Amino acid sequence: MMHDFFHYIGLSKSTFFHGFTSIFAILIISILTVTPKFYESTHLMMLWMMFLLFEHHRLNKSNGYLGHLLTLGVVFVFICAIYKFVGISSASMGYCVSGPFLYFISVLALMIIDKCNNEQQIRFLFHFLALVTAINVADNIRLSYEFGMENVVFQRLGSMVEEEGNSELNFGGSQFVNMTVFYTCIMFMAYLKSNERLEKILFGVYVAISAYFIVICSLKASAVVLMLMSLALMYVSVKSKANINTVLILLTVLGVIAFIFMDNVIHLLISVIDSDRITERLIIFTNEGDVTDSSSFVSRSNLWSVSIDTWLSSISSFFFGIGNHNWNDFMTTANSGIGNHSDILDVLARYGIIGALILYLSFKLYYDYLRYNFGTSYEYEIFVFFILFLAMGLTKKVIHPLPAIMIFILFPITLKYFSNKES
Repeated sequence: MMHDFFHYIGLSKSTFFHGFTSIFAILIISILTVTPKFYESTHLMMLWMMFLLFEHHRLNKSNGYLGHLLTLGVVFVFICAIYKFVGISSASMGYCVSGPFLYFISVLALMIIDKCNNEQQIRFLFHFLALVTAINVADNIRLSYEFGMENVVFQRLGSMVEEEGNSELNFGGSQFVNMTVFYTCIMFMAYLKSNERLEKILFGVYVAISAYFIVICSLKASAVVLMLMSLALMYVSVKSKANINTVLILLTVLGVIAFIFMDNVIHLLISVIDSDRITERLIIFTNEGDVTDSSSFVSRSNLWSVSIDTWLSSISSFFFGIGNHNWNDFMTTANSGIGNHSDILDVLARYGIIGALILYLSFKLYYDYLRYNFGTSYEYEIFVFFILFLAMGLTKKVIHPLPAIMIFILFPITLKYFSNKES
């Protein structure tokens, strides 16, 4: 039985250990990056970066799309750092520089994966990262119940627990929720694509755990909507192989229906579900949402307008932005000139059209890379994933290391894994 297990995860042949330093680097990444507390440790972040740089230097091969993508990342992070060092940006160094730096440094991990042609290693990496992420999500479900989830939304629990002196617990926050949305979509795609019974059971469990966390524990309305949208579109793409136009039409129709009937459906759910906590989160998507609460849909749309208005307020801000500024409550966030609730729009206000074009071009390069390497068999799956990516970027923060692990590591590993199985 033990031999069968090792054979299943890809350890049955000595060739697995060929170039094992690359795999070890990715394993370090896998364990640390999906664990919420990782990003509070400078030493662990430096260890991660050293592994990546060492492996990238050792491989020393041309990377095409990824080389250009990493170059754009370096330029973008350099702009973020300059704005902070000269005093244009008032937000913390971690918020201004570390987040974008660790987001783009994940491209180095993708470069290592891109050069890995060992099918056993890819199989092991895929299953290992999927499992470790599921364990972290399950642990956050446990912590949510242990520390009184019924009384407060998930994102506030982490700070509450730290105030009580339990700062070492594995609590995630908003970015952990965002990462889990990507994870759910990827695992659902894997569930639909797999023909192996054991794999389908595993992927089904992973999807159930992550969906439960998003819907019941985080109860973050925007995350729930984006997750459901991505699952529906992924199902259509995999099962019917619908063309791109059909997917877009379906997305548009779903959006219109949701907009027309949203208030009625939400009030029906509120009347059926007797829970103040759930009511608090559902009311976000109605016209009754508190405009001074940055979690409400109404206030979020106002904060998006704040960034656009700042960007268009002068010639200087149009080209160069006003820097990165961050406050917690609604009024001071709005007064800062940066909405801080949409990376795709906020980058315009922070770094102007110059910074935004660099970031947008990085999105396109990554999409082109995926289409070039996997587009023949996975064109629609890639397209759906990018719909989710852009929707998340429009309504949330994605230029952050946690979502980057799903975007630059797990998703391409998943595509490579199933490509190897089909070849």
